[in-house]
Amino acid sequence: MSKIRQSMNIVLSAIIVALGFGSCVSQQKYKAALTEIEELKQQNAGLNAEKDALLHENSKLRKEAGKIQEYKRKMEERKVVYGPRPTGYKEDINK
Repeated sequence: MSKIRQSMNIVLSAIIVALGFGSCVSQQKYKAALTEIEELKQQNAGLNAEKDALLHENSKLRKEAGKIQEYKRKMEERKVVYGPRPTGYKEDINK
């Protein structure tokens, strides 16, 4: 009975020691993963700021393009031809 108890104590001690040494490696991997996550969060924040700036620039350019289109439309409405008739002008086009 004492041999079984000693062997169980040895096995349990070995498991505890193995888990202790294993946790050191896991802790290092965990810290590395956390730093990588933080770097990715910072990069994501920078990309979000850049996206917001581009959206603002895009909306500003759309407004300007709309103004330009409106100005072109008004210019087409205001066109008036001054001067003599063209040389190939026909009074009755239907003939």
